[in-house]
Amino acid sequence: MNGIYAHNEFIALIDRERSLSDRTNRHFSLIIFDTSGSKDNGSSYSFLGATLKTRLRRTDETGWLDHDHLAALLPETSSQGAERPAADICRTMGSHAMVLSYSIVTYPSSPPYNDGSDLFTHTGTGASPPFRSRSHDRQPSPPVQPNVREFTSKTIPLWKRLTDIALALPGLLIVSPLLLLIGFYIKIVSEGPVFFRQRRVGFRGTTFFCWKFRTMKKDAALTVHQNYCSVLINSNKPMRKLDDVDPRIIPLGKFFRASGLDELPQLINVICGDMSLIGPRPCIPFEARQFLTWQLRRFDTLPGITGLWQVNGKNRTTFNEMMRYDINYIKKMSLWTDLKILFKTPGAVISQLLGKKEHIKDLENVGLFL
Repeated sequence: MNGIYAHNEFIALIDRERSLSDRTNRHFSLIIFDTSGSKDNGSSYSFLGATLKTRLRRTDETGWLDHDHLAALLPETSSQGAERPAADICRTMGSHAMVLSYSIVTYPSSPPYNDGSDLFTHTGTGASPPFRSRSHDRQPSPPVQPNVREFTSKTIPLWKRLTDIALALPGLLIVSPLLLLIGFYIKIVSEGPVFFRQRRVGFRGTTFFCWKFRTMKKDAALTVHQNYCSVLINSNKPMRKLDDVDPRIIPLGKFFRASGLDELPQLINVICGDMSLIGPRPCIPFEARQFLTWQLRRFDTLPGITGLWQVNGKNRTTFNEMMRYDINYIKKMSLWTDLKILFKTPGAVISQLLGKKEHIKDLENVGLFL
């Protein structure tokens, strides 16, 4: 099939189009044809290649997503605009005795983020049953679940998973006495559970429950944190925490949060595979709903306990600077980068504790408590 890109080349084209869309916010669509219901007929595939050339624009590209799924990339095209050529191609191939069905996915989707689901979801429906023939003995594969993020974000490298397990398991055993001590202290000074469990956004937009030591009073209102996050996301203010003026925090809670001791239970998340030792900090769904399209790139890897942003300024940086650190880490992710960040983390924590200054005046100006 001349003019049809191989898998790796086609994924690179999709990723390039995604990058253009992130900068311009223009839409593009993928028509994903399921060829699994067709016989392995060379003449049929030749005819399919010719049909794609005549039914698509010169600016459109076609390529393989996998053995059974051929896709057409349509720049600056909505899902509605992609429906007509998709149905036309399936109808033409049906008359040539080749069974096709299709799905359509558009980027960016609207809304770009949905709680509890992938960030980019299926936006079109497939072709109708008449294009499927019962005469074929080959059974169709399960319908593909279109997801631009899945196509363009890399899988988690094996070295990263092995490093996480190799370090998190013994690390959890080593700090277990400290975990017991902190848990015992929280139980004494504050009514309520020792741990705080919260839904966070992880790899490719899927959500999971993140574990932390509870450092706030029982049933503390979350609206204050959400309002403050909105201020930071939509301004150029440094990413300083509310801890200095937050009456919800329990005794010694500020120290636990500034030192990162409250996040030690996330070693369990790392062992379970929801998080990595190194990566962007996992955000809550409320924050993700406010991200711009280009900022959703930070979900292209596992979230981490520490990361490039944490060892490069953290509370001195703005929200957009944090995003750029996270995305830059994803682009340059390697074992050596992870090890460097890991070794820099203790120094960054100590520096933050020793050089910690009060920023109460700035926080008071936000007007959330005072």
